Amino acid sequence: MASVTFYSSRSWVVALAVWGTTALLAALVVQEASSELPLLGKMALGLFCLLVSGLLLWTWFCTYYQISGETLYYRCGPLHGSIPIHKIRDVQLNTHLWAGLRPALGLHGLVINYHRWDTIYFSPAEKEAFLNALREVNPEIEVKA
Repeated sequence: MASVTFYSSRSWVVALAVWGTTALLAALVVQEASSELPLLGKMALGLFCLLVSGLLLWTWFCTYYQISGETLYYRCGPLHGSIPIHKIRDVQLNTHLWAGLRPALGLHGLVINYHRWDTIYFSPAEKEAFLNALREVNPEIEVKA
């Protein structure tokens, strides 16, 4: 099987948080540029805002799941990892994970249970195609509605 990439769905709540925060930080930098804050303070504030905005935008533009061979790889900005597909026990559809690992930008996604106790939340934009690709590698994955 060739490598297949699935991008995360994006909810309006997450979009508002990412783009709203980025816009507020940009406005803060513009406002403080004309203030009487010392140059070092302006530079520190600008660097902080740039780093936070960069992290948010990295997460927004680089959240995806890739199935390559018998491994599921995920990336959400700086967060990344892999799961052996044959270790996936079951997938719960259209649910939420309130605590734990959530490399996702959508609110209605999949909770994947793997190994013995591990759980992770994904929100692929194409849920059915994603599940079919997983089950192509491991047909024993149980899908729970």
